[in-house]
Parts: sequence; C-alpha cells; structure tokens
Amino acid sequence: MSAFPTTAPTQDGYELTPEWKTILREMDSGAEQRRQKWTFPKFNVSLTFNILTQTEIDTLWNFYMARHGAAEAFYFYTIETGDWDGLYVGVGDGVTKTFDIPGKSTSAQTIYVDGISTSAVTILTGGGSESSDRVTFTTEPAAGAILSCDFTGYLRIRCRFEEDKMSKRVFTDTIFRTGLKLKGLHG
Repeated sequence: MSAFPTTAPTQDGYELTPEWKTILREMDSGAEQRRQKWTFPKFNVSLTFNILTQTEIDTLWNFYMARHGAAEAFYFYTIETGDWDGLYVGVGDGVTKTFDIPGKSTSAQTIYVDGISTSAVTILTGGGSESSDRVTFTTEPAAGAILSCDFTGYLRIRCRFEEDKMSKRVFTDTIFRTGLKLKGLHG
C-alpha cells in the first residue's frame, strides 16, 4: 500500500476527526440506550493548502489519479507527533508474531493483548509497511486475540480519497477552497 507523497508540500493545516459507530435508541420515556459497534475509531482527515507551485499540484493530482480516485487505500501520517492511546494493531492468528504498529518514529509504546499490557515484545523502528514501526511478540498471540497499542509518535491512518470524481480543475479548486478530504478506513 502506498503512502501520501512526502514530496507533496507541507499542509498549511489539517483537521483530524475520529469517527465512531454507535447505535442510539431513544425510549418513550426519553431515556437512551447506546451500543458501541466499533472498539477502535477511524480517523478522517481534511488537508488545506494556501500556496502551491504547479509541480506540487501535479504531485497531488498524480497521486489522486494513481489511486483511481476513491478506489485504492493509502496511508497518511499525521504532520506532528502526538500521544495516541487505544489504537488497533491487529488480531492474533496463533501463528504470526510480527505486526505493524499504526505509527512511525514511536516511543513510549505499550502493547496490549486483549486489553492486558505485555512486555514480551520487541519494537522495530521503521521496519513495517511504509516506514511504520513494527512489534514482534516473543510468543505468537492466540487466535482471535485483539492487539492494540499506545505510543507517542506520528499516527499512520489508513484512508482513501473521499471524492471519486473530480476534474483536474475541480481538484485544484478543492485543494485551496475546502481542502482535500481523506476518508479513514479500518484495518
């Protein structure tokens, strides 16, 4: 899977919005019942640019075209480091020991198996897909075990372009007026 181009210009701003899935049911009495459907959020991103050269616009346009609009997923890394808690890493299968962490240049990592922290791991900085950090367990996690983590670093977001149909003119106008919208994906 590709990553958002590092040759693209630095964004003038971006907004990161976590998205949860909750079923809400209101009772006749006015009380509510809530049921959480997702344990981990998806992150949507809106990128804004103020000034770009034609080469920078072309870099972004070519990346959009290579992804076939909204068809192909890619990774986006946050612009600054942060403290990230309760992020999805994967599901154990009883065989696999190595998993990508959803971040790069991480520190202060805490890895969890079914919500219980474990120190029986080794962290490899930059060893994963698209330069993400990677965790290797001493013993492979059991089949069905939910793996999650906390860390400080750059968050890696699996996403796609929100828009599937744009001319180059509309694409360029969107960059400056409303910003590029990236739809977060699970996994």
